[in-house]
Amino acid sequence: MEAKKIIGFGSPLLDIQAEVSAEFLEKYGLTLNNTYFAEEKHLPLYEELINIPTHSHVPGGSALNTIRLARWMAQAGQGQVKFIGCVGQKDKFANMLIEVTNQDGVTTLFDEQDQPTGKCGVLLCNKDRCLVPLIGAAAHLSEAYVDQHIEDIKTATVLFSEVYFLYPRAELTKKVYTIASESGVNTCLTLSSVNAVSDKFNEILAVLPYVDYLFGNEEEVDQFAKNLKFEGDLPQVMQQIAGYEKHGQRERVVVCTQGKKPTLIAKKNEIITVEVQLIDASKIVDTNSAGDSFCGGFIAELLNGPDLVKCAKAGNYSASQTIQHEGSTIPKYAPVKTW
Repeated sequence: MEAKKIIGFGSPLLDIQAEVSAEFLEKYGLTLNNTYFAEEKHLPLYEELINIPTHSHVPGGSALNTIRLARWMAQAGQGQVKFIGCVGQKDKFANMLIEVTNQDGVTTLFDEQDQPTGKCGVLLCNKDRCLVPLIGAAAHLSEAYVDQHIEDIKTATVLFSEVYFLYPRAELTKKVYTIASESGVNTCLTLSSVNAVSDKFNEILAVLPYVDYLFGNEEEVDQFAKNLKFEGDLPQVMQQIAGYEKHGQRERVVVCTQGKKPTLIAKKNEIITVEVQLIDASKIVDTNSAGDSFCGGFIAELLNGPDLVKCAKAGNYSASQTIQHEGSTIPKYAPVKTW
């Protein structure tokens, strides 16, 4: 029997993290605790960062983070977990991104375009941070390249992407979800952020009929419900979202994380509540990737079948491990499954 597969689809970035001085920040017109989408003046910054001997670089981008954590949680073998995206041509940052993604056990299906490889500078100074993302080639995945790998999509068990990818490639995303849904793939989409939910509301609605599993935190789900003009408390609006127009063979499932509070799962006629197993607060290092990691654990468990309680417990476990490390780091140990 062929191994079950996960396919990710979205914007691959190389996260480059380094300790920098106040003078470095000033040189590029940056202040801490802010995000600056890269302009021309910021372009030399990435080369400077990788030349800092203590820098680290890991794969990044929301969907790729989820896929890497899913591979770890599933302890999946070679070729079972793949990611479709786009990087720059003959670009050393592309080579770095491919190398570290493959090291995490994820097979890269990367288109190449005449754009710089997407990256994000993570600048640390006095325990605070500043982010400088450059989307670059990640926004230029071609339809022709996706068509070359359409069999990988049709034969996957799970497809996962992010609302962020609707910014550059909304029509292509809808096409992929339509094909995956018609092929019986478990289609999964994460809402990404409150701003993305509003900015790309119409594009989300175009894809939503083909989405089996919709993920978000309470703020994102609440904003999406408001945009749909749904009324009621959080469980009620989740059920209404679950009951929104749906194609394909499955009922939609809406999954809402609430930090320490219970995870809520909704079908149109059912609400499931799953308690979160808390860890010692002193062990928490960085919560920024908790949402991506939750999705990774959930979809990894989904390979074993749609036991929603087990999927949520796997998601919460994955998030609990990730927040004990800096960034979206893959733990060096195997997951301990207690669900």
